[in-house]
Amino acid sequence: MPRRDRLDFLSESWHAVRPDIDIGPWQVWGRTTRLHEIFVSRITRALREHDLSFTEFQTLGALVLAGPPYRANPNRIGEFNLLTSGGLANLLGRMERQGLVERRPDTTDKRGVVVELTARGLQHFNAAVLEENRIEHELLEGLSPEEKAILGMLLRKLLLSVDPYPVGEHPAERTEMSVVEPRLPLKRRSAVAPRRKR
Repeated sequence: MPRRDRLDFLSESWHAVRPDIDIGPWQVWGRTTRLHEIFVSRITRALREHDLSFTEFQTLGALVLAGPPYRANPNRIGEFNLLTSGGLANLLGRMERQGLVERRPDTTDKRGVVVELTARGLQHFNAAVLEENRIEHELLEGLSPEEKAILGMLLRKLLLSVDPYPVGEHPAERTEMSVVEPRLPLKRRSAVAPRRKR
C-alpha cells in the first residue's frame, strides 16, 4: 500500500464534511502548492548563507543569462522574477545599495535604464547557484530518472494549458502575481545603509 501524505488525510476530511464537492483537482494543486513551499523554504535558507533573498538570486540569474557584460533592462529582468514594475524598482534599488548591481542610463532609450551585474553580484551568484542546484537535485531524489522526465512533461502540458503569458510575452505586467517568500531573517549586510529615523 502506498504511503499517505497530508493531502490524503485532508482530502478525506473534506470529503466527509462536503461530499458534494469534487476535490479531485486538489490532489494536484494541494501537492504542487506544498512542494513550492518546501522548495522556496529550502532555497531561501541556503541563499541566506550567501546574503541573498530568493528574488535577488533570480534577478542576478537574469543578468547572468543575458551574457557578458551581464546587463539587461528591467522588463527583461521582470520576466524572471514575476515582480510588478513597482516591486522591481524597489528591489533593484536595494540591490544597488548592496553593491550587487548598478543602474545606468539606456543609450538606446533616454527615458530608460539598464541594470548591470557588478563583480560582487557575480561572486555572490556563482557561489549561491551551486548550492541551489544541489538542493534541486536533492529534493528530487525520491523519483527515478524516468519519473522525473514524465513529471516534467506533465507539468509542462498543464502549464501551457493555463498560463496566459507564454514565452516571449512580458510577465512583469502581471499585476495580479507576486513572489511570496518565507519570512526568514537575513543576515545584516554592512553595505546596507541604516534607515533614517523619522
